[in-house]
Amino acid sequence: MQDPLVGLTVVVVLAVGCMVLAARLRIPAIVPLLIAGVLAGPSVADLVDPNELLGDLLSPFVSLAVGVILFEGALGLRREELEADTPPVVVRLLTLGALITWAVGFGGAVLLLDLPGGIALLVGAILIVSGPTVVLPLLEFVHPKPAVGRVLRWEGILIDPVGAIVAALVFAGLSSSGGFEPGGFLLSITVGVAIGGAGGAVLWLMLRRGTMSSQLASVATLGVVVGVTGAADLVRDDAGLVAAIVTGLVMANQRTVPLTTILEFKETLGLLLIGLLFILLSALVVPSQVVDLGLAGIGFVALLVLVARPLGVLLSARGSSLSWRERGLVAWMAPRGIIAASTASTFSLKLVSDHVEGAEKIVPVVFLVIACTVGLYAFTAPPLARALGVSVE
Repeated sequence: MQDPLVGLTVVVVLAVGCMVLAARLRIPAIVPLLIAGVLAGPSVADLVDPNELLGDLLSPFVSLAVGVILFEGALGLRREELEADTPPVVVRLLTLGALITWAVGFGGAVLLLDLPGGIALLVGAILIVSGPTVVLPLLEFVHPKPAVGRVLRWEGILIDPVGAIVAALVFAGLSSSGGFEPGGFLLSITVGVAIGGAGGAVLWLMLRRGTMSSQLASVATLGVVVGVTGAADLVRDDAGLVAAIVTGLVMANQRTVPLTTILEFKETLGLLLIGLLFILLSALVVPSQVVDLGLAGIGFVALLVLVARPLGVLLSARGSSLSWRERGLVAWMAPRGIIAASTASTFSLKLVSDHVEGAEKIVPVVFLVIACTVGLYAFTAPPLARALGVSVE
């Protein structure tokens, strides 16, 4: 049994240390965080065992932490930055692009990885997501032109609940006799929007008088975001992601409360949570299972990178004013992050315990995609942006 004090100490020290190291090396923090988490996990150094460390609290902690991170990301989504082309392109990426990724992921998982149909459908759904934990840090390194940055930022934040809810519905169909319920997607979105809107209104009422200190405002913000995320998830699985984003959108687009009021919350807590989550979730990975995927696994990643994403962008950006160079960069930016890792880990545990065939491959496949896409885009997107002439540097 792992000593909780030792485990928590190692997680925090590794998270902070990796982020400091990444800043010194001028690389995205996600790269050393993934490596450190895997090496510290029970399959290698056995310094961190998330299941022993947090037990039944692991999944709720991940859900609430992700809600806080998505809220932080949504604070940067202001309607005044939207231009005529941005909303249609983003909407098509969230719908048509998501469907293409799901379909290609499903087909690749069946043909290349020999996964059963249901598990392949779940893996494809999980890999719809991207997320602010990987997109926003990469944008800071790439420094793309505003039009490209807007599309990638809005898509990266809004795609998370889309993929997570679709994956949750597929998971529900696999783990019960109820089957897949398409209407559940709209229900989850509705619950999340309603609770998130109410949460945003409550937070605005709390902060609008300006009588709180910045420290107290940060604490109040955290309390509201956690409350909103937890309440929505209790009503409907994964509705908390939508609720957190909607709360952030409400605060980002009101004009009474200056966002500097919660600046400390946005810049400190969110960064720490990203580090903790990456260490905890990557520690669940068994490296030998990832290696066993072999060339088929690499081929699967290549299918997502070279077919699914470019095809989705090609169809989603049609008719827009984005140049072919700008579309090229958008097509080369689809990393996976925390949401993919958390949903894969959560669903895999339940399906493996239910002895569902192929469930043990969910985590290795998803983490291979996370590691490959993060590494690939982190080191190739900046020079590609400069070569295409779509970098502001």
